[in-house]
Amino acid sequence: MNLRIIISLVLIVSFVTARGQDPIFSQPYTAAQFLSPASVGAGGYGSRVQSNFRSQLIDGNSLYRTIAVGWDTRFQNEYADNINYLGVGGQIISDQVMGGIMQTNYISANVAYHIFIDELSNKNFSLGMGLTFAQISLDKSKLRFGDQFDYAAMYTGNSTLESLKPFPSKFSVNAGVLYSAHNEKMFFQVGANAFYYSKPDFTEFSFNQTSGLRATSFINIEKSISESYSIALHGAFSNRNNNNQFYAGGFIGIPIVYQWDEIRRLYLGCFYRGGDAIIPSMSFLMNTYRLGFSYDIYNNTLSSASIRQSSFEITLSKSFGTKRNEFFRTIFD
Repeated sequence: MNLRIIISLVLIVSFVTARGQDPIFSQPYTAAQFLSPASVGAGGYGSRVQSNFRSQLIDGNSLYRTIAVGWDTRFQNEYADNINYLGVGGQIISDQVMGGIMQTNYISANVAYHIFIDELSNKNFSLGMGLTFAQISLDKSKLRFGDQFDYAAMYTGNSTLESLKPFPSKFSVNAGVLYSAHNEKMFFQVGANAFYYSKPDFTEFSFNQTSGLRATSFINIEKSISESYSIALHGAFSNRNNNNQFYAGGFIGIPIVYQWDEIRRLYLGCFYRGGDAIIPSMSFLMNTYRLGFSYDIYNNTLSSASIRQSSFEITLSKSFGTKRNEFFRTIFD
């Protein structure tokens, strides 16, 4: 298909839908702050850096690209008789269309207080809050065709793009609650969140498709099923403006090297994003590193059309500091 036609179609869809679509990841369980602000400081080590890179192609041309980088840490409690602690973190997400012609960038700062509820420090609740700044930009120099966007006529010969706001931005807040139970054999986590962030109004339209609360919930489980093997499950559900989306699947964890002081495990699994795609996934857990790969097999209408789309995602995480305890090391840490 002619590249010019593809660019036109993508930009039409982007202008209409980008204002209503939140960032999507095929491995959301690897980006803790993307799931909940209450997760900051919850890793198995003192601090961690998590990153996701997702690329979506159409007929071999770049359609969407989403990049996320997050960092979080915990503050040591100054009182020896109090094990509760405060976690802080930040995350940057960049949602890019057609190689960066249009970008939506999010910068978030999150805090969470973790409260242990048992004597062995295996179970805790955390309450989190965050602030997000979002901004949209359009690189007009990369638009190589004469027809441009116009408020009244959608596409006309007007090349000034006066219907588009210059660098629209917006502040928003989010909140979440998280329960975690972690011991030598099992990891269990369930959370619920209220995300008030939305993309800024990019055009001069009088309605805003992005307004409204996005309510989400998720669950992470990993259990040791032998001396070295494990099974891991992740599920998530979200709702915004009466639009529902769910994501669910799991892994089998297979030891690569089994030593009491070395964690090297291969995870093979598959996930399903409702009404959209089946996602085979593979991850490596290697002591303080975690590396993941996934590929989206779409089952929507485009998959049977002449236009073919495909997506892949790569994730990399690194933990720092000393291990906080001798609990079971999981893919969700």
